Amino acid sequence: MKDPQAYKKILFDLNHPADFHFFKHLISLLQSQDYTIKVVARNKECLHLLLDDAGIVYTSRGRGKHTLAGKYIYSVWILVVLLLALIRLRPGITISLSSPYLAILSRMLGIPCITFDDTDNNPRLLPLIKKSGYLLSPATYPHQFHKNHFHLPVLKELAYLHPHLFKPSEVKEGLFFRLTRTDSIHHSAASRLDEKIVIEKINKLSQDHLIVLSSETNLEPSSNDMIRMADPIRIHRDLDGCKVFWGNSATMAAEAAVLGIPAIFVSAEKFAYITELEAYGLLYHFHPDDLEASFARLEELLAGDPPLSQFRESWKRLLNEKLDMTAFMSWFVESFPESASILEADPAYVRKFIH
Repeated sequence: MKDPQAYKKILFDLNHPADFHFFKHLISLLQSQDYTIKVVARNKECLHLLLDDAGIVYTSRGRGKHTLAGKYIYSVWILVVLLLALIRLRPGITISLSSPYLAILSRMLGIPCITFDDTDNNPRLLPLIKKSGYLLSPATYPHQFHKNHFHLPVLKELAYLHPHLFKPSEVKEGLFFRLTRTDSIHHSAASRLDEKIVIEKINKLSQDHLIVLSSETNLEPSSNDMIRMADPIRIHRDLDGCKVFWGNSATMAAEAAVLGIPAIFVSAEKFAYITELEAYGLLYHFHPDDLEASFARLEELLAGDPPLSQFRESWKRLLNEKLDMTAFMSWFVESFPESASILEADPAYVRKFIH
């Protein structure tokens, strides 16, 4: 049997700012309990900036490439950086949010790998992600890969936006727009937005509304005091201060929804958790071919249809049915591997973490 102290050395692989937010409270809790934590992080968007601001030491695994050849070369580089980190630390556990690289290397080295994955519509990565020894997914996730794949009543955004960790603002003003690149591995060409139309709409709305904009693309709206860029360090405070979300980021659409903010998600891709948030009445999904319909829905929301009270009730119902994800993850890691045996024997045990 492995020495229990071995599990107190953990390596995290972070690929995206969303990964930082998902794990930041867990990392802090584990460090306070004398766990040895090693973080490897891609230089993507503001991820390094967020880690620096939080005082988390990390090893960079580079920026990545946009060409097909560059992506393959970068994949090899990631494997090299992670392998060296694993050899140096010799962790008892590895943890990631949908990292196929960590799942593969951990399997090769015989290290238990805990992976959270909610991107169920991703045929190029799923064959690799399922090699993770322990998988955690939302209850709506349509795949069951092996006996240590646990489906939980959870949304990953509640790992950092649960009211126990993030107090929502009572004042909501302005509209939040989020535009992402569409050349990542889980996007198709069909997800590209007509940015000219989007800019025209932003400019028009800014005549009457404050616009908070977050974009990975080079959008150039009019120079206007009613349009400002979101602060990457306090982006969730910026989002929480708005009354409607519109964008093609599934994560930020879900973040808005779990904050009780009506969300309009425009993408050709649709994941199971997006469908679930639609069922709660907190999110509206549109295909990029239906841009005008998405803007019409935005105008209806601004006009109070449906009323805000309806969203508040749906939000409260969501919170009453979902886990405090950080509390659950903390228990799962600190009690590992017994925690996995407990969940296998009694899946309903997770309801202890609904507050």
